[in-house]
Amino acid sequence: MKVLVYLFFVSIIILQSCGNFKNRKIDIKFTELQTNTDASLRGLFVVDENVVWASGSKGTVLVSADGGESWKVNHISGAAENDFRSIYAWDKNRAMVFGVAGPAFGYATEDGGETWEVIFRDSTKGLFFNSLKFADEKNGLAVSDPVDKKIFLIRTENGGKSWERVDDLPDAVDGEANFAASNTCIEFLPSGSAWIATGGKAARVLYSSDFGETWKVTETPIVSGKSSSGIFSISFKNDNEGVIVGGIYDQPEYSNNIAAYTIDGGKTWISPETMPKEYRSCVQSVSNKREIFFFSIGKTGNDLSVDGGKNWKFLSETGFYTFRNIPGELKGFAAGANGKISKVEFIKK
Repeated sequence: MKVLVYLFFVSIIILQSCGNFKNRKIDIKFTELQTNTDASLRGLFVVDENVVWASGSKGTVLVSADGGESWKVNHISGAAENDFRSIYAWDKNRAMVFGVAGPAFGYATEDGGETWEVIFRDSTKGLFFNSLKFADEKNGLAVSDPVDKKIFLIRTENGGKSWERVDDLPDAVDGEANFAASNTCIEFLPSGSAWIATGGKAARVLYSSDFGETWKVTETPIVSGKSSSGIFSISFKNDNEGVIVGGIYDQPEYSNNIAAYTIDGGKTWISPETMPKEYRSCVQSVSNKREIFFFSIGKTGNDLSVDGGKNWKFLSETGFYTFRNIPGELKGFAAGANGKISKVEFIKK
């Protein structure tokens, strides 16, 4: 297998940090993998160091059972025109995807992608699913752009076998929507805490503490006002501490008010002292037994914060749409345009 390795040695003196990252240099290593597809990939899920799923345009779903060394490329029958921006997986056999086009939006497989069953169908005009997230084996949320001035949110309590629409949601602002840039505009923790990030004419965060049954909403300082602006991604490391990132998609160099952090469970959001360098479409909490930090990435580069989002340090110009870490490790995978997937390693010096 042909493997391209990009190693960026980035000397970073951490001014405010936690754990063993204080005053450490951090290198980031991208190892490009051969996927044998040219699909645009915005859905990504890492089960463990071996099992990785990805999804995207042309009805494409990929799965690897050997840590990305080889990939099985599946195309869901009858969904060639769909773009599966959202994916969740339980193991190498069981996975679920949601697309942006309907009326058949949600599909599930139990045989590694050989066959797929429709698990959510809806003919409501204007549906466009942006993100899918499970808190545990059974409890999941999937979010679409607003319909009739309400974000269209559905939830499941049985692993996706059945779904119900959530009615108890704040009204959407005219021109407010969600982004399907990286399948990360929802965060959902095993405790039942959940958050949904918005953009467009408003950049707000909806939050719930009861597995998505009821919701409140709060304002954020993130740039908004254009259809291509707002919060693109949200991530929490526990019930209280989280970050949001975004910006203006078609003005990626714009770097004012493109990130914020919270320490009270998303009720209030604070602007960081230093922002990510440019627009970012994805942020994730990365941790092992000793360290935890936030990593943000977008089409023009990536950044890291070791202090809960108060300060961001630019790492490299390598760009992807989305990233997921290997649970419990300072490693992960990134996916992007033209079937591009890379292994990602954070190397402490």
